[in-house]
Amino acid sequence: MSTLTRTSTTALAVVALALGAAGCGGDDAGSSNVSASGTSASGQTGHDMSSMASGSAPSQAQQEASASTMQMQRMGAATAGDEKVELDASDPVTFSVYEGDRLVKHAPREGENAHLMLTLSDAQSGDRLPDATITLRVTDEAGKVVSSGPQYPMIGMGMGIHYGDNVTLPKSGKYVAQLVIGPPRIGRHSDVTDRWNTTTKASIPFTWKGAAR
Repeated sequence: MSTLTRTSTTALAVVALALGAAGCGGDDAGSSNVSASGTSASGQTGHDMSSMASGSAPSQAQQEASASTMQMQRMGAATAGDEKVELDASDPVTFSVYEGDRLVKHAPREGENAHLMLTLSDAQSGDRLPDATITLRVTDEAGKVVSSGPQYPMIGMGMGIHYGDNVTLPKSGKYVAQLVIGPPRIGRHSDVTDRWNTTTKASIPFTWKGAAR
């Protein structure tokens, strides 16, 4: 395959992921809904994508409107080394991820009642970090594991790069999100060559009230 073909294929894949992946949106005490930008969300409860149905590129206003109508609740945050990770929750969503060369849709499975979203960033600059591997294990108050697995890298309209999956949280109560974060594999300039190069662990306690709204 020529370099031009590979570049075109990669560009199309990124566009398909951006348009096909659903967005996902942490202190425990914060009960208000927040948008991906961290500002207060409106009282609306769903995406209005009708104006994007033609397949044309969404405008900045459409992206912001899509993000603001996604009901998300901040669960908590933690700093691990040079990285900061924030945990947000929404209702379960349908998202798409690449499996081999195909973009495969993942709809919520029976019993899944939350979508957990993790934003990974540089602790100093706040820049989002892609190409990391994140494994999430959620335990309840008794220490029982209720959910465990690798988190999918994804992107949503106006929400930027993040990691997440749909999960089952059996009941309202206190939980702990235990994270293992592998080093981001993205290339970097010389000024950040020595950052984010080790596997780190973080724990984020949070309270689930039975819904993300």
